[in-house]
Amino acid sequence: MMTCIQQDVLSNYDPMTEEQNMKTSPKQTIVSSGCIHVGALTSGVCTALEVLDLTMGCISTSMLVYLGIAITPYQNKQTVSKVKSAWEECSQALVESMDVMHRKEMARIQRRIMDGVAPYTRYVKTEKERVEGLMRLCDDCQLVAHSTLYALCQDRRIGMTY
Repeated sequence: MMTCIQQDVLSNYDPMTEEQNMKTSPKQTIVSSGCIHVGALTSGVCTALEVLDLTMGCISTSMLVYLGIAITPYQNKQTVSKVKSAWEECSQALVESMDVMHRKEMARIQRRIMDGVAPYTRYVKTEKERVEGLMRLCDDCQLVAHSTLYALCQDRRIGMTY
């Protein structure tokens, strides 16, 4: 039994799209890194041919090489964080929907249990009310008995006999 939220979450997940995204990101990283390395190579050739000043050529070539090397871990980290956040969102939505299902099921079970014991609860309640009524009647009888006994004792003190 799936809820609408679960169906929505699971229907939005497409393994083919996920696989394509996972393949595209490394390709983009390789192309970006390659283009930067081509720029570094061009800068190095220009420096070697003395088109660029030696200092500026070395600096630009070094910067481009390090940038080309650094872009791969950076883009890999971005890809991992994107995938991780997507999975966390999916997981959170599924956990929330399971929680809602759990609460509904627990309420349904509790309602069934209460409906099942309702006749016994009513019986106990009526018996309790009957016993309480009998206890009040006994208390009243005891009160009358005590007051009668007290009256008799009072009459004997005065000297009246029956």
